[in-house]
Amino acid sequence: MRRLERAGLTAAAAATATGIIFIGACSTQISGNAQVNQSELAAYTSEVAASSAAASSSRAAAVERAAGAACDAFAAANESSVSSFNAYIDASNINAPDADAKATAAVSTLRANARNVDQKVTRDLPPDLASTLRAYRDDTNALADLLERRVDVDTLNDAIDEFNATKNTVREACRSH
Repeated sequence: MRRLERAGLTAAAAATATGIIFIGACSTQISGNAQVNQSELAAYTSEVAASSAAASSSRAAAVERAAGAACDAFAAANESSVSSFNAYIDASNINAPDADAKATAAVSTLRANARNVDQKVTRDLPPDLASTLRAYRDDTNALADLLERRVDVDTLNDAIDEFNATKNTVREACRSH
């Protein structure tokens, strides 16, 4: 047992001596004044500016791609929704036997198109465009809900007016994309 105690004592003494040597070696001070290397500073500043410009350009490109995709999805969805809904209106106006089937088809089309537009609303979209697309989605779903319930003509016309106003707002927002 004494042998282990001596070995432990010797190891502790050796570790302490090594630590004192390292502390002494690392505490040496160097005299002089710190100065900026102007050429390295200029290169670093230039690199940071280029990196920042590239990031901004990349972000702008992502925003434009997202906006273009969202506006394209809106245009396709709106065309399909209006076409399907108008087919129902035409059938309804003449009391066609397939008016109910066309109403059901219009409800399905409106909901599918609202989902398609919603899927294109990503974090890359400008907030104003995202907001108008969400409003379009909501008004499209509201119109589908009312049509599914086969509400009276006045209620349906009010929803159509709201849908058309929102549709025009989105069209205007998409003109710049």
